[in-house]
Amino acid sequence: MTKVDTVILGAGLTGLSTSLSVGSDYLLLEKNSCPGGLTKTEKIDGYLFDHTGHWLHLRNERTRTLVKDLLADNLMEVRRNSKIYTHGTYMEYPFQSNLAGLPKEIAFECLWGAIKAHINSEGRAKPKNFEEFSRTLFGDGITDHFLVSYNRKLWGCEPKEITAEWCGRFFPKPNLEQITKGALGLSEATGYNAKFVYPKEGGIEALPQALASRIPSIETNCAPDALHVGERWLEVKGERLHYHHLVSSIPLPELLKIILDLPETVREASSWLRCTKLRYVNYGVKGKALNNIHWLYIPESQLPFYRVGCSSNAVSTLAPSGCSSLYVEVSNDHNLPDVEVLSAIRRFFKELGVISSEADIEVEAVRHIPYGYVIFDDHYDEARNRILPYLESNGIMSKGRYGSWIYSSMEDALLDGLRAGDMIREEREQRKV
Repeated sequence: MTKVDTVILGAGLTGLSTSLSVGSDYLLLEKNSCPGGLTKTEKIDGYLFDHTGHWLHLRNERTRTLVKDLLADNLMEVRRNSKIYTHGTYMEYPFQSNLAGLPKEIAFECLWGAIKAHINSEGRAKPKNFEEFSRTLFGDGITDHFLVSYNRKLWGCEPKEITAEWCGRFFPKPNLEQITKGALGLSEATGYNAKFVYPKEGGIEALPQALASRIPSIETNCAPDALHVGERWLEVKGERLHYHHLVSSIPLPELLKIILDLPETVREASSWLRCTKLRYVNYGVKGKALNNIHWLYIPESQLPFYRVGCSSNAVSTLAPSGCSSLYVEVSNDHNLPDVEVLSAIRRFFKELGVISSEADIEVEAVRHIPYGYVIFDDHYDEARNRILPYLESNGIMSKGRYGSWIYSSMEDALLDGLRAGDMIREEREQRKV
């Protein structure tokens, strides 16, 4: 029987930063052969691919200091260059602040809808779902031409099934003055990600690698098979590992599956947890693609993908000289087989001039990830309110994007781990008193 004060599950950003903060008397377990989680970078024929766009947006002084310390000279700042491709043309992002890029009749429809929404805003009941939120705040035109179609593709369900709780800082909310200025071409870039930072070399994986270099020991190829919450032990490779604290950054459904003494009410709540799957395609192509655009939002319902990014336009080291590294995120409201999706992407690439012929494609690799975006439906709050307090009352902190079952950034993942480690160190000090 082995005893350790703290066991940490998962060596992604949250697990690594927890380990760094805890400092001692812990065991970090990672099921894969190397740390990094979803912040790993795949290398194919000289092209580098993250698991779709992984750009660092740092607002907290603690994370800014940590990342600068970790990456030092291997860190660069980039000003976002994102666009929306709709009605056969490019327009600035976000949609609601840049209506001048639309055909005039659609721009008028969107602006007039926003004006009517503003006039009728007083006394309205709180929106019950995301579509109501959109119509209340932006009006019918903006909602119909972008917000509903794009988010249906992203979430794979109707916007009426989703609450507005996920928006927060990730959803730019301009006022009527901003919308009007945008309709006249007078807007400035808005949104939570107007600037970001990123490693100069090595892709986003340079960040977890730098973190891991400061962790004395990581048990890779190692995951628990069972967990007894009441007795506080894990079964790992046939042996019991007793702990005082457990910090889990693995997806919440995966943690709940291995709990032997899970109460029935919590088991029921676990069945309510919903998320999208992530299917995307990495492309390495000859030539420079997308006119220096970093990523494109695609609201058009007939296209089976919702975002196209060219990472090498933001950071040139992600592709060989004279070439481009791209990723395409496949819509969750389309169930097309991979071969049909690839055919649609190639046609789109030719339409945009990304390739002149299929001979320009040097890498084409489909990837599937089981956990994409957490779905904030009507059961979301009740599920978390049953599950997380149960875990916390038994010495388990479930942290990170999928551990907490939230919509969050890489900075949030780092902060979750750092703060979890702070709490454990404080509790240890109290035990000494």
